[in-house]
Amino acid sequence: MLAIIQTLEAKKKELCNSELCRLVGDDSLTPESRLSFTPAMLFFVMGFKDILAEMQVEGSSDPMQQSVNIHCEEDSYHWKWYLKDLERISYGKEFLAIDPTDMITEIWSEPWAAVREVVYKSIHLAKTFNTPFYKLVLIESLEATFDCFNEPVFKLVRTMGREEELEYFGQVHAHSEANHAMEKTNEEHESASYNNYQPSIEESGNAVHIINAVFAAFTDAFGVWYHQGKANMMKQLVTASV
Repeated sequence: MLAIIQTLEAKKKELCNSELCRLVGDDSLTPESRLSFTPAMLFFVMGFKDILAEMQVEGSSDPMQQSVNIHCEEDSYHWKWYLKDLERISYGKEFLAIDPTDMITEIWSEPWAAVREVVYKSIHLAKTFNTPFYKLVLIESLEATFDCFNEPVFKLVRTMGREEELEYFGQVHAHSEANHAMEKTNEEHESASYNNYQPSIEESGNAVHIINAVFAAFTDAFGVWYHQGKANMMKQLVTASV
């Protein structure tokens, strides 16, 4: 398990230094502009519930699978918070106001392909590595990528004084993620969900592969969100100057 945990931490450190995370934490920008990327998340947030659904097995007596089920059930409705927040953030309002055909075309456009790939890749991994152990590794990988994202976003929203107004980007989601973090039980931050499971050498290798694949997909998606955010900021500046 130590190799798996070390890989997760190393990948998190790299992703925390991404252009997107630096954008969100950039105090030289106006607070609202640092949320300019949020519309570009739509496909991922809506697809995330499909990733979770793929990992669930109803009625399982396996303790690890039961942990997977519980986690998936807890996170399966977060998309509702996101849609509400889009209506509350200026960049989200602008995105929701465009012609539906243009919106759909943009979501499925080539520049946004990496965002869709996160969902496709995650579902592929869940189908390929479909034991409870691998599913827990996939869940922890997904959580770890969003730890990098959530920390600066939650801090920003608190600074804006909107932590109670915004849900996906605010206190409601932050509390939900904090409850997941409480499941970590020892100094190596190993999740209690593993129930002291000792993976084989092959399983450890596959777990590292899952982690690397998830972080590679998210690195590309973060890049799309960053560039889309910058484009949205420029578009709003041009509109304001007209």
